[in-house]
Amino acid sequence: MKEYYIHKGEDNSGPFSVEELKGQKITKDTLVWSNDMEDWKKADEIDELKSILSKNPPPLKKLQKSEYQKPKKSIFFKYLIIAIGLIAFLAIGSNIISEETIYQENTILEEEDYFNIQIRNNITSLIQVSTNQYSVDAFGGISNLDIIVTNNTDFIIDEITVAIAYIKKNDGVFKTEYLTFNNIPPKQNKSLSAPDSNRGLSVKLTKQSITSTDLNLCYNNSFTPAVGDPDPYKCN
Repeated sequence: MKEYYIHKGEDNSGPFSVEELKGQKITKDTLVWSNDMEDWKKADEIDELKSILSKNPPPLKKLQKSEYQKPKKSIFFKYLIIAIGLIAFLAIGSNIISEETIYQENTILEEEDYFNIQIRNNITSLIQVSTNQYSVDAFGGISNLDIIVTNNTDFIIDEITVAIAYIKKNDGVFKTEYLTFNNIPPKQNKSLSAPDSNRGLSVKLTKQSITSTDLNLCYNNSFTPAVGDPDPYKCN
């Protein structure tokens, strides 16, 4: 028959048979050990001991007082009021920041727009066209002519068309040729070779049209600005 030792307090006692353990009033937390166990275990971990365990009575609940007690105010409403106030404060602050940001953005846009207007209105002086040292025949005629376009702005010039008038001895125009330049970077220049002419002693250059997406520029020499228009070369 299997026998168990029990441990209570600081002492071990036993061995006891299962029947003898009934008189020891062991509980589920009583430590027990037998020869086939490696270590002590609680009694409720051993199946054959579960039926003899003494059950501890449940703790006595405190009886509610019968007299009336004034209910405590819930702190929920206190924190709710604080939360509402905080949300309102943040909303007002956010609105102020948004208005200030919009004002700053509008100010920056106004400054940038004013700056761009000045560039658009002065584009013909900021974009320069010139020639190289071309050859002029003794009896009239022009060859080895290069046209140079210089972009003095901070914006890419998408396209510029230059009209080249070949001037005769009597200042008359023998013919007019057109050269179109594309994608001239800021602060850089680009050159193209112009057609030769069998007549003419000099050339006259005219900026026919200039466009820039970055600058929102649509300049055309044939366009006559309306009187009082502060920004006539802005693209529509």
